[in-house]
Amino acid sequence: MTQDPPPAQTSSEMEFYQRYYAAVNTSHANAQYCERLFGANYCQHGFAEVAHLDHALQVSGLQPGQRALDLGCGNGLITEYLCDRSGAHFTGIDFIPEAIRQANERTQAKKKALRFQVMDMAQLDFPPGSFDTVFAVDTLYFAPEEQVLPRIFSALKPGGCLVAFWSQGADPMTPLAVFDRATLPPDCTELGAALKKRGWAFQTWEYSLADYQHAQRKLEISQALRAEFEAEGNLFLCDNHIGEARGVIEAFEAQAHARYLYRVEKPAPGAV
Repeated sequence: MTQDPPPAQTSSEMEFYQRYYAAVNTSHANAQYCERLFGANYCQHGFAEVAHLDHALQVSGLQPGQRALDLGCGNGLITEYLCDRSGAHFTGIDFIPEAIRQANERTQAKKKALRFQVMDMAQLDFPPGSFDTVFAVDTLYFAPEEQVLPRIFSALKPGGCLVAFWSQGADPMTPLAVFDRATLPPDCTELGAALKKRGWAFQTWEYSLADYQHAQRKLEISQALRAEFEAEGNLFLCDNHIGEARGVIEAFEAQAHARYLYRVEKPAPGAV
């Protein structure tokens, strides 16, 4: 299993996230932001609130003693929360060495239940059938579906499942003027289409309105804390949060944004 920074990620992504995790590890302003917006400070970068994580755990059916993988775990605080809530053993992977360093340093006393390592999702490298559940909390965007999905399914035990949050919508790379709104239904998103292509059945729960409301709160809270971010020298964090929020608000109001929780079960041998 590779321990080197993955070549599939761009240098700009590496640079941003190295800076991001170095900053949020000690930022009081960002801690306040996370507590107010998500319900607890797990250094979140995305749109999954604590209640959403609880829902993901519920639909996964993960049981105490089972084994789970968290794709794109960041500094492992969300992974640690899922581990504590479920009683399962968790492995977390991320392509940012600084994030994994923080995760390993913080969880020394929990080594029997938690393991973290640097790994690229596109080069996922675990023995077949290693996990009962794979979680992807807004992270599958970082690897081509045709590369990562077969590796995820290989790593899952028969009857195991992938549980993933996925947002589909207009963004700076695909602006409103050219965004294809036909890709918004759950079976037509990039993830849904990739799953259908492989004949993998899935369930979904819609989070589109919740995402819009979250983005509105994200904008309000970030703007309220802007002076504190600036005083810390972490204005780039605030500006990133505001940019995320405005992007979702604009896209949703133009009917060009959707969000879903997916549950994809790996068929047992012989299942039709």
